[in-house]
Amino acid sequence: MINLLIKHSFRLKLVVVLLLFVVLYSCKKEYPGLEPLSKAKHPLKQSKESADVLYQWYDFMAVLQRTTAGQLPFNPARSYAYIGIGLFESVQPGIAGGSSFGPKLLEMPIMPKPDHSKEYLWSASANAAMSSLIKLFLNNLTPADRTAIDANEAAIRNQLSSTTAEDVLQRSEAFGRSIATAIFTWSTTDNFIITSGTYTPLNEPWAWVPTPPPLLPAVGDNLQHSRPFLKYSLTATAPPIPIPFSEDQSSAFYNAALEVRDLGGLTTATPDNKATANWWADVGGLTAPYHILSIVTTVLKSQDAGMWKAAEVYAKTGIALKDGPIIVFRAKYQYNLLRPITYIQRHIDADWLSYLGTPPYPDYTSGLVGFYGPVTQVLINEFGDIPVTDDTYGYKGVPARPFSSLSELRLQAAMSRVYAGIHYRFTQMVSIDMAIDLANEIDKVRVVGPEYK
Repeated sequence: MINLLIKHSFRLKLVVVLLLFVVLYSCKKEYPGLEPLSKAKHPLKQSKESADVLYQWYDFMAVLQRTTAGQLPFNPARSYAYIGIGLFESVQPGIAGGSSFGPKLLEMPIMPKPDHSKEYLWSASANAAMSSLIKLFLNNLTPADRTAIDANEAAIRNQLSSTTAEDVLQRSEAFGRSIATAIFTWSTTDNFIITSGTYTPLNEPWAWVPTPPPLLPAVGDNLQHSRPFLKYSLTATAPPIPIPFSEDQSSAFYNAALEVRDLGGLTTATPDNKATANWWADVGGLTAPYHILSIVTTVLKSQDAGMWKAAEVYAKTGIALKDGPIIVFRAKYQYNLLRPITYIQRHIDADWLSYLGTPPYPDYTSGLVGFYGPVTQVLINEFGDIPVTDDTYGYKGVPARPFSSLSELRLQAAMSRVYAGIHYRFTQMVSIDMAIDLANEIDKVRVVGPEYK
């Protein structure tokens, strides 16, 4: 790291900061080193300011999240959503013809305004905003993590200071921090609850009951009452279950359960199916929401997105990460459909077990597709159905997964839950359609002109 910094002639104080940082924390987490920021004379043209600072923070955040495996994905998804919107708001005043999300998202207050008579560096605003947002929103940060966040902010600041006056940096940083505070205050009123306090399983042959092992009570029935970002998401839900419930061995429902038995059983799933199930379940890795953000960052870099486009996409994929699960869980507790393991043990094979454990909530619709589905469609709406490589676990030496298109990636993620033995195929297909509908609603929220890249 020191050689890299010397190679690019960073000032001695930056070397000292990062050297101390490495000595203190390299034994715990290997935080990413800084790549040199794109060189440009200040002031920068509005449409050309680099997204380097944004990518450095999202890469850094990936390392912070490598120790959060096993937690339910809803809180991280919510956090990333607010972080993305806050990031956009911290740079939005620099976009000619751009506008705040404020009037367009539910109960979002008017954001702080910069002094338009003075000069700002929006990369510096983003740097300060991201540091503050991460510390405000990410759970379970250790003291070492917080020190690392401060060191990352200081290191980026030192790079920016080589071409920017101190008064401009301070003014820009103060603005970014004011946005972070305003976003966090807004977030405290969203009634975000993932626990269950009122749900009682129905006594019907088609209805969800706790699943083995270990027969956990329902989770997430109150999520539907959380405030979403879009008015659309206040009432959006799934269409009726496309296959009527039946216990008849000649029925379509019985055959749908047979498919899960064969493709997703502990002893019947193929090695390839098990590997795919593990990949998208993030077994031994990150939470699902950050896996998704890793893909978002990969796509943005591959498309050479500048600051404005990258900030917009992080915000809109954030909206998808929060509103998607709200709609999915409204449908789950509207239809209350039993899981495959329950149906299979009752009607096909009493000893059957799914390859992966079944989450404690009804089947229809899919929580995983509620994350991946709308996010991938946001990307498709922005860049087209482009090829993508998922290298989320490259840091562990696990080979990347290449896909010919974003929609192929989304389909594999959806089918992985059939291979895991925890969803019917029809549930996954309907969930993809719902996700596309949500992403198309997000696309209607216009905050950046089409000329920005």
